[in-house]
Amino acid sequence: MFFVAVLYSLFSKLIPTALTSNYLLTTRSKYGDVTFSSIRKVEKLSIKHQKCKCDLEFIRFCIIYRLTPTFVQINLWKKRIKCTNEYSSFQHFCLKKEYDDRFKDSVKLEKEINTLLNHLKSIMTYSDFESLKKFLYDRCTKKKDKFTAVHQDKLIRLNHGPIGQDYQQLRTKLVHNISSYNLTPEEERLLCRGWNFCIENKITNFIDFKTDMELNAYKIQNSCHANVFSTLCRRLNNYSEIFMRAIKNKKIRNISDDEFNAIKSLKNNNNIIICRADKGNAIVVLDKNEYINKMNDILKQKQFKSTKGLTLLEKEKSMNKYILKLYKDKVIDQETYWKIRSTSSSYATMYGQPKIHKLNYPVRPIISSIGSYNHDLSKYLYHIIKNNRSSQSFSYIRDSFEFVKKIIGINNSLNQIMISFDVDNLYTNVPVHEAIEITLDLLFKTPKSSNITYTRSQFKELLKIAVCDIPFRFLDKTYTQIDGVAMGSPLGPILADLFMSNLEQKLNRFSTNKPLTWIRYVDDIFCIFNKKQNINEFLKRINKWHPNIKFTIEYEQNEKLAFLDVLIIRNNNNNNYDTTIYRKPTNTDLYLLYESNQCREYKLSLIRTLVIRILLICSTDILKNDEIKLMKNTLIINGYPQHLIKRGIREAEIIAKKIRSQKQQLNKIQQKKKVYFLFSYYGHESVVLAQRIKRLCKKLLPLIEINVCFKKTFTIKNVFLPIQKGPDELRKKKKLVYKIPCLNCDKCYIGETNREKQIRMKEHQVDIKKHIQRSNVAKHANENKHSFNFIQSETLGLETNWRRRIIKESLFTHQMKDKALNDVKFKLNIFL
Repeated sequence: MFFVAVLYSLFSKLIPTALTSNYLLTTRSKYGDVTFSSIRKVEKLSIKHQKCKCDLEFIRFCIIYRLTPTFVQINLWKKRIKCTNEYSSFQHFCLKKEYDDRFKDSVKLEKEINTLLNHLKSIMTYSDFESLKKFLYDRCTKKKDKFTAVHQDKLIRLNHGPIGQDYQQLRTKLVHNISSYNLTPEEERLLCRGWNFCIENKITNFIDFKTDMELNAYKIQNSCHANVFSTLCRRLNNYSEIFMRAIKNKKIRNISDDEFNAIKSLKNNNNIIICRADKGNAIVVLDKNEYINKMNDILKQKQFKSTKGLTLLEKEKSMNKYILKLYKDKVIDQETYWKIRSTSSSYATMYGQPKIHKLNYPVRPIISSIGSYNHDLSKYLYHIIKNNRSSQSFSYIRDSFEFVKKIIGINNSLNQIMISFDVDNLYTNVPVHEAIEITLDLLFKTPKSSNITYTRSQFKELLKIAVCDIPFRFLDKTYTQIDGVAMGSPLGPILADLFMSNLEQKLNRFSTNKPLTWIRYVDDIFCIFNKKQNINEFLKRINKWHPNIKFTIEYEQNEKLAFLDVLIIRNNNNNNYDTTIYRKPTNTDLYLLYESNQCREYKLSLIRTLVIRILLICSTDILKNDEIKLMKNTLIINGYPQHLIKRGIREAEIIAKKIRSQKQQLNKIQQKKKVYFLFSYYGHESVVLAQRIKRLCKKLLPLIEINVCFKKTFTIKNVFLPIQKGPDELRKKKKLVYKIPCLNCDKCYIGETNREKQIRMKEHQVDIKKHIQRSNVAKHANENKHSFNFIQSETLGLETNWRRRIIKESLFTHQMKDKALNDVKFKLNIFL
């Protein structure tokens, strides 16, 4: 008996099974052996299911980081085969197959567990069933921690270092939750990934991919022979079909299922606003009412006024009328006329970015003018001003690198003091009419540039249309900005810079107390004074330059001063200045995460860029080594493998050496024509497709150089920024492809319009009524005595770009085969 008691005691400690649980012993006595057997089975299946889920996470990380676990490593006779792309592709295929099998097992186990739980729920009391769920949760959590720890050790060994984003170290910097809502761990983990993190999602509709392919083929159509182009398109169709099959049923995401569900829960929470911080890559969570109150306080300022009525339509008509007059007077050509003319525009949109470095989180107003009536005109005028600006201001610097070059040459630092000035809210305080006059004086001074075809009065009117009295919306209310230039307008930075360039000419009036150095980047100014000069008196004088402009001052601290992203340090040994990288207090150390669904080459480019920045800004080897060491640690926190970091550093050092020695062949004769193909990035399969296309074009089109660029698809910004801006119902009703079914047969009409859909529907109805055959809708209705169901007209897709829209119209028409009545504006070349 003693021997049995000892054995029982030993096994109960070594094997912590459900038999040792008082809860299960009680349940067995209450419900009997049959129910107890079902409970043990649920327990066993739940642990198995949890292991399956952990295995899926392990395989997912292996696929993202291109790691090869031991179960897909094969002993080969010829070891060099392991270095081939074919071997890597085979291993990747095996991993995906393993993932698919485990995923099926997970689904099957989940069904079995749910069936058993439903059975137990029907025979157990509510309190007992809730106790069972808690017991299962505790058991699975304990096992999950064990499985995860084992897998984490394996991943670290395979990756030769830490793997994944170390968000726990940075979470207080990355997410600022000042709302009354408590984020779940999964929601916080998701937001820690950053505003621009790309999420790999399942692709069910390939219309955008097909549009990209057709548009790219169109770019080279006129550069090659018809037979060559036909062969090329057939091969591209074959590659596209292979690509679409490969990603159609993709199950692997670059975030966990819990994080993916967190997107839905945060998106459906109507009491909070999730937005990007004003500085750094942090994300801020605010109560919606508090956010609206902060924005309303800004809208009460003198620069804004509330508007009602048809302000947008009036503005658009007035602008188009003036542009038409310029076209008729032959001031602009037809291409420019259609380029800057506006049709069915939307309101510019105001939203705010919280300043996390300031008390009470004030917000900076941003007015996004994309899609507004004068956005294209603003871009057009910006390029004219930029290209015809006769000279830069004496204080002008292009970037941090140019600033460092100027600072390095300054000596006698021991007798000097460093100061920086900042203009308070420059953009909203720029007197816009005064800035326009300054711009005109610059462009139309004698002799006037031959590139400008406008008179002074014509260009002035265009500038006024582009920047004066701009209507915009905040949520569902409309306002007008009556002064200042909007942050978000293409003309904003250059008008602000020209205004400041003109203002700082008053420095020439200083006979004494003038700074030794005055360097300006838009509204940030770096100065060096002699220690004997009266700096406070200088500040008082420059604050009298203009009633709208107020300068704030910052003195050097401990012989250091920050300007832009450069930290200037006085070197007491050589009486000069040293420079290194400066990180603001709001810096989050968050870059493009390695797990983000973006091309690996872009991640390598990030490393190269960071290293080149360090090598060109840091003035001594000690500072360079310190910064590179810090950069390595930061990239590891962002999930970058060490081997990739080392490769990026090697390549960057070569590039930096060429920049310094100025041996770049800037005037190299370009023999090949460069054509850029643009694709949405859907994962590694997109890289494979791009490589195939480049090889094909190199073979068939030797005189054309194809460069493939990838654009982002689905980011955290895409989810939450539209919610922050508020719904724009007007934008959803125009610039679209639509379908109108016939009530009397299976035919339908597919069309595209730049205007509102309802306006186009009314035009079709008028054509039918008056027997005007401007489209095949009226022709079919009148010839066959049929009626169209305009009420059930369907929006097939939204597209702002006209050429992409007509390609989509053709693709949708092709899908309908013989049932579509419309003529197409774009002939398909690939997807025939």
